[in-house]
Amino acid sequence: MQSTDESRAYLIESLQQQAEELAQLNKIAIALTSELNLQRLLQMMTDAARKITAAEYAAFFLIPEVMDQTALPAETKAGFSLAAISGASERIAAHFRHLGTVEGIGILYPVFWQGMSIIIDDVLQDPRYQGIPRGHIPVRSFLGVQLRTREGTILGAFLIGDTHPGRFSARQFELIEALGAQAVVAIHNAQLVARERHAMEVYAAHLEHEVRERTAELERRNQDLSVFATNLQHLHQELTEVQKRQMLVEERSRIAQELHDRVQQTLFTIGLKADWAKEQLAPDSFLMPVMRSIKQLAALGTAQVRDAIFALASVELPEEGLVKMLYTLIHDLRESTSIEADLVVAEWAVAPPADVEMTFLTVAQEALSNVRRHAHATIVIVTVQVMHEQAMLVVQDNGVGLLPQALQPYNNNLVHLGLRGMRHRIEELGGNLTLVNGEDGGLIVKAVVPL
Repeated sequence: MQSTDESRAYLIESLQQQAEELAQLNKIAIALTSELNLQRLLQMMTDAARKITAAEYAAFFLIPEVMDQTALPAETKAGFSLAAISGASERIAAHFRHLGTVEGIGILYPVFWQGMSIIIDDVLQDPRYQGIPRGHIPVRSFLGVQLRTREGTILGAFLIGDTHPGRFSARQFELIEALGAQAVVAIHNAQLVARERHAMEVYAAHLEHEVRERTAELERRNQDLSVFATNLQHLHQELTEVQKRQMLVEERSRIAQELHDRVQQTLFTIGLKADWAKEQLAPDSFLMPVMRSIKQLAALGTAQVRDAIFALASVELPEEGLVKMLYTLIHDLRESTSIEADLVVAEWAVAPPADVEMTFLTVAQEALSNVRRHAHATIVIVTVQVMHEQAMLVVQDNGVGLLPQALQPYNNNLVHLGLRGMRHRIEELGGNLTLVNGEDGGLIVKAVVPL
């Protein structure tokens, strides 16, 4: 009866111990699934293996590719590297860390290369034992469990040792194999997380690079848009100024046209009426001085209106140069004679070269001098036109014109040296000079020079 009670007690104790071991193993499994950092996970598994076997030392070796977080290779006799160690002093731990790659010989050979998990009560009695390297732990009891992936690829191994022989049981062997199966899953999960994290880091770095590039591109485009907006603003201001100038030109032209069509014609008519009235009066009439005064005032008003018209019409013309010099010639002619002289600027596309301006001025001086001395004219009009491809000057009067013999080729005409000089100056510029009598009388002097 006592023997039965002892057996029952032993069985109960054994079952309680197994339950505690399973509970501890389950607790370890839960902890392993929550740890996704590979290095911490390996250390946790190694500590757990030493704890559930009550061993002095435990180590975990892995193929180097696992620690490098790359794909697992096919089975090959590559070395194994220490991934974690538990129970060793700092000196021994440092020794193991400096071992480098372990090839797996002696009692390690079946664990690393033959796919075997072994338990040895005393390594000194094992025929595979080849001695302990200097600085190594003096292990007597040994338990080695190999880890493989589901595909059968070697992953690593638990190496558990104690300095006393006969320390490990079959039950502990089973627990380490169960822990090894959990470790394979945990390592695989940690690798997946590590790869995903690495992929996310690479992708994040790529996104950051793209963001920097896009930001830089946006900054460049913003700068371009800013420059474009500034240019548009300047262009708008320029267009506004051009529009204002155009409106001013149109308004000045309208006023000049009104002065010409109405005021100047009215003053001209007053002058004609004063001339008619003078012809009707007796030379000694007391009204004669009045009529002469009216005639002079009409002429003065006409000249002033003409000046105003020219000033209004020449708003877009240069303040210096040919136009001003021609106007000065015409003004002097009106002031010194009774000839009605006028200047018409038909077009002014570009500023002509200085030599063209001086030649035109010389031609105009000579032509107006001839009008003053020989033409017996009452009206003379000077027209200047400057286009992109050529410049033209025309002086036309309503005088008596030239006799036919004077219009013969004047290059050899020794009498009209002024005409020959004008032609020579124009031809030096590659242009030509023509003189013709107008259909209604008078002379037309026309000079054309290419630009």
